[in-house]
Amino acid sequence: MSTVIYLANQQVQIVTGSSNGKKITINQSYILDAPEGSIINGMVMDGEAFISFLRETWSQYKLPSKDVTLVVNSSKFVGKNIEMPMLKDSKTLEFIEREFTDINKGEEYVYGYIPLFQENKIKRIYAENIPSDFIKDYLDIFSEAGIKIKALYSGEGSIINFVSTTVGKNFNTFILTLADKMTITTLLFVNGSFYYFNSTRCFHEQETEEYAQDVARSASQIMQFMQAHQIEYPLETIILAGVNPNNIYMYSEAILSQGVQVAVRVFDDNSISTNVDIQNCIHASSGLVNTGKYQNFLTLYSSSKKKNKEEGGSNKGIIAIVVTVAIMLIALASCITIRIIKNRQLKDVEDANKLMELSVMEYDMVTARNSFITQQYNSIVGLDENIYTYPVCNTDIMNIIDKCAGNYADISFSSFDAYSGIVTVSATSGTVEEINMFIKELNNQDIFSNVNYTGYTYQENDDNWNINVSCTLSESAGR
Repeated sequence: MSTVIYLANQQVQIVTGSSNGKKITINQSYILDAPEGSIINGMVMDGEAFISFLRETWSQYKLPSKDVTLVVNSSKFVGKNIEMPMLKDSKTLEFIEREFTDINKGEEYVYGYIPLFQENKIKRIYAENIPSDFIKDYLDIFSEAGIKIKALYSGEGSIINFVSTTVGKNFNTFILTLADKMTITTLLFVNGSFYYFNSTRCFHEQETEEYAQDVARSASQIMQFMQAHQIEYPLETIILAGVNPNNIYMYSEAILSQGVQVAVRVFDDNSISTNVDIQNCIHASSGLVNTGKYQNFLTLYSSSKKKNKEEGGSNKGIIAIVVTVAIMLIALASCITIRIIKNRQLKDVEDANKLMELSVMEYDMVTARNSFITQQYNSIVGLDENIYTYPVCNTDIMNIIDKCAGNYADISFSSFDAYSGIVTVSATSGTVEEINMFIKELNNQDIFSNVNYTGYTYQENDDNWNINVSCTLSESAGR
C-alpha cells in the first residue's frame, strides 16, 4: 500500500491505496489545511511550520513513514508537447533538454516526459522540467519530518496519466475539468491522446452559480482553442471532476449558456475502487497510477546527480594536465608582465594624478546632484504621507457599517464627501430601540471620529422609522 500526499496551496490531500495497472484502490483519504502561508504555488514558504504540520499529521493518522509518493502542483514545473523522432531513452532526454534551452535560466534542471502517441517513426511526448534545487528542498523538508519519499511527480503529469488510464479508455475526444478550492484545471484529449492542459485561478466559492460559470467559461475557452487549431474530431463529452454530483444540472445549464452543446457528466470510472468520495481527492489519487521511470523526478534527480559525479571523476586526469600547463603559461606571462609594468610605472603615476583631479571635480558635481535629488525625494515622501491621512470610503468601511446595522436597521449608502470625510447613509428601522442599538454600534467603531445622529422620523406608508445619521471617518480610515 502506498501513501500519496498532494501539495499545491494551503489545502493538502492525502490518500492511501494501491494500483496494479488495471485497477486503482483507494483505502483512506484526508483533506487538511496546512498552516496559513506555509505553502504557496507548491513552494514551501515557512519550512518550520510545514515540517511541524507533517509530523503532527503523520502521527495523528498513523501514516507510514516509508513508501510515500509526493505530487506537487507548481508553476516551477514547465511542460510542453513535443513531436520528435523515435530515439533511445538517453537520446530522448538530450533532445528534451535542447527543446527547453530557450526558457532555462542558467540553473541545473531535471527533465522528464510522458509518451503520448507514436506513428511512422515520429512520437509525441509531454515533457517537463524542474530546477534540481526545488527537488532537493522537498527531500530535505520531508527528511527532517522523518518521512522517506520514494517518488516525486508533477501535478500536471500525474493528472494526465490518471485521466488516460481511467476515463481516457472510454472516450476519444473529450474535455475533463477538475475543480478544486482555488483552481480550475482543464484537460483536452483528442483522438485518444492528451492534447492540451490549462489551469486558471478561481475566486468564487465552490458549488455556487458563480463557480459554475467559471467552470463553463473554462470549457468554452477549450472549445475556442479547438476551433483555432482546426481540430476536426467531434467533442464527445465534458467530464466534470471535483464537483458535487447533485449539482450536475447547475453546471450543465452554465455550460449550455456559453453556447457549448455537449453532453456533461460527472467523473466516474469502474477502474477505481473506493469507499471515499473520489471527487475530493482526485489530485492525490493520481499519484497511485504507475507512471514509469521517466516521470518520477526523484529517480531522474538521483540519476543526474550520479552522472555528474561520474563525469567529474573521469575528468580528474585531464584537469591535472590542464592545471599544469596553465601554471607554466601563467609563469611565462608573469615574467613578460613584470617587464611591461616596469616600463609603464612612470606613465601610470602621471596618469593617476590627472585622474585624481578629474575625480575630485566629478565628486563635487555628484554631491551637488545628490543633495538636490534628496530634497526632491523628501518632498515626495511628505506629500505621500499627507495624502495617506485622508480617509477613503471603500468596501472595508461599508462592510463595517453593514455589520453595525446587523438586524437593527436596513441601510443603503447615499454619498461620501472625500473633502470632509463624511459618509452619508439612508437607514430605516422597525423600532426606536433598534435605532439606539444601531447608533451605539456606530459610536463604538474606531474608524469614525464623529457620528452625527440627529434623530428619526416616522414613515406611515411603510410603518418604519427613518434614521438621520452621518459618520465622519477618522484620519487614514480605510487605508
